[in-house]
Amino acid sequence: MRRLFLILTLLSGLMLAASFLGPLHPAGDTLAVFRPFWAGAMVVGALAAGLAGARRIGALALILALGASAPMILGAMRGAEVPARVDLTLYSKNLLASLADPAPLAADILDSGADVVLLQEVSDTNVGILDLLREVYPHQHLCRFSSWSGIAVLSRWPGDAVQCSPMRGMAAMQVAAPFGPVWAASIHLSWPWPYAQGATVRAIAPQLAPMQGRVVIGGDFNMVPWGYAVRALGAAAGARRIGPMRPTIRVWGLGWPIDHVLTSGQGSTEIRPGLGSDHAGVVARIGF
Repeated sequence: MRRLFLILTLLSGLMLAASFLGPLHPAGDTLAVFRPFWAGAMVVGALAAGLAGARRIGALALILALGASAPMILGAMRGAEVPARVDLTLYSKNLLASLADPAPLAADILDSGADVVLLQEVSDTNVGILDLLREVYPHQHLCRFSSWSGIAVLSRWPGDAVQCSPMRGMAAMQVAAPFGPVWAASIHLSWPWPYAQGATVRAIAPQLAPMQGRVVIGGDFNMVPWGYAVRALGAAAGARRIGPMRPTIRVWGLGWPIDHVLTSGQGSTEIRPGLGSDHAGVVARIGF
């Protein structure tokens, strides 16, 4: 039994260590999605190994597991960081390509008082939401990648410049806000490796890099907050993720935080209901 617990501790420790290798290979981010499970298995193995007599190894493994888990634990415990003033309210949402009636969602967006709206999975089925929002958000930029995977930026303020990524991943618009220009980017990454998330990040990052100054980035990253993909895009734009870690989608019966808002300013976030989508919406109130 002692040997079995040591093997469990070693294997889970290797998976936990490999989950930090996203900068070297996108497979590291795939493992990062399951980092809480690797850390949990390592804690169980460490405690069991200690009880079986391997106290030094168990104590060392326990310290390593808890140390690796600290950012996740602190992120989950983090409360709202309310800015001193709110310059911009943002609503980000993966619509769900098959959403047949976007009217309830459009009503929630209007009710939020958002200045900028970031949408993903704008499809042939739900594209009518753009018309429902056009009166309040007349400045609209849609990047159409396929019949189901459009990405859009909507604003109540004029848009000065627009961009689309070369592959599905980003729509961006520079918004002429009353307090100055703001780059707003709507993100929809592919699933992690072996899918094309790594390639998408490499394609988008160079486009984000010139967007200096005030920046807001939001969307469906298909990656947990501690994954390299989220950090890489934030670093490229000089932005950081805001708000506590909260589940925005349920897969396999578990909640996963994969929809994020990043900004060069400060802000707080709140989770909005699904309203027909499999993703929750995220509303951010940001001050620059």
